[in-house]
Amino acid sequence: MPTIQEFLTVARPLAQESAINAAIVLIGAMLIFSDWRLTLGAFALLQVLGGILLTRLLPPEWALLQWIVGGLVAVMWFISARRVDSVQRRQMGLPWWRPNWRFNPSTLMRLALVLFLLLVVYTQKPTYPLPKLPTDLARFATFLGLAGLVGLGLGDRPLRWGLCLSMWVLAANFAIHALQVDANTVGLLAGLEILLGFAISYLIVVDGARFWQNPEDA
Repeated sequence: MPTIQEFLTVARPLAQESAINAAIVLIGAMLIFSDWRLTLGAFALLQVLGGILLTRLLPPEWALLQWIVGGLVAVMWFISARRVDSVQRRQMGLPWWRPNWRFNPSTLMRLALVLFLLLVVYTQKPTYPLPKLPTDLARFATFLGLAGLVGLGLGDRPLRWGLCLSMWVLAANFAIHALQVDANTVGLLAGLEILLGFAISYLIVVDGARFWQNPEDA
């Protein structure tokens, strides 16, 4: 088992433009995919890259807290979404492995808007100047905020709300930690994300139960 320092020696080269580009691709996948398993997979990988990027602003042990919190939230959302999906599949007689594709006009609209957003980012490079935050991280935080706003406008389900709000929390991590680095701030932002995870988990089950054919059999 490698130590944190040994891992960071390998991961630190990723905490540059390559990690930002990979994170942008994952954010696009989160907004486009309709299957909750693919979406949560992209969310989990985004939390990993976010923790690596935060090592540029925070001590490694504090930056890697993003992994722990992001992992807990991903597990909570996975359990809730799986509970809803498994009941629906059992009542409809669908196998668990079949992807829940919904390639409809809504999917095409999300794809078009995300591609447009990516085009704007790579051509115009919009950046909201944040004090003491490196330019590339400021640009990434700006993209997180824009992507979260676009996602909230496109989504009408709790899981997508949670994904978009988590982008805003991650963007706030970069903006706030560039100004102030202390244990209270790190704990406050981590607690906010966990509270968001609990709230969205509850809403996923409540919203999904509306589509159960026989709720009393669940």
